[in-house]
Amino acid sequence: MRLFPKIADFAVLLLLPLTMSATTSAAERPHIRYYKSFKGPDHTITWQAWKDVPGGAFRWRTGDRYLGGERWEHYLCFEEHPGRAKAIELSMIHLASESVEDVVLHPGLRYAILKVTNHMMTAHKGVWEWTAREDKRTEARLD
Repeated sequence: MRLFPKIADFAVLLLLPLTMSATTSAAERPHIRYYKSFKGPDHTITWQAWKDVPGGAFRWRTGDRYLGGERWEHYLCFEEHPGRAKAIELSMIHLASESVEDVVLHPGLRYAILKVTNHMMTAHKGVWEWTAREDKRTEARLD
């Protein structure tokens, strides 16, 4: 009977390093997640960096969002620089063959975001174009 406790002690000594290595290395192993490829619609707009226009009256940037089913939303955002007293009229705004409404930036309304949704456009949609001029009729006072 004295042999059994020695065998049991020997078995415990053999298995103890295995259990300790399994518990300690689990914390040290990197956590790896596997994701399926996502082909559904985006929930956020991917914005490009701001670009200043020559003269520094305002800046602009573009953004895109995939809606799914080969449909995209394309955005154009304008921001008038703070401290400007004159309004800026932006007209003839279009992306490829899609036109959007004219906008006027002025103190109190310094931002404008325009959107084009079209199933014919892809992520490579072309170039936004517009005409900008100071609107002298709507000068604003900064009080």
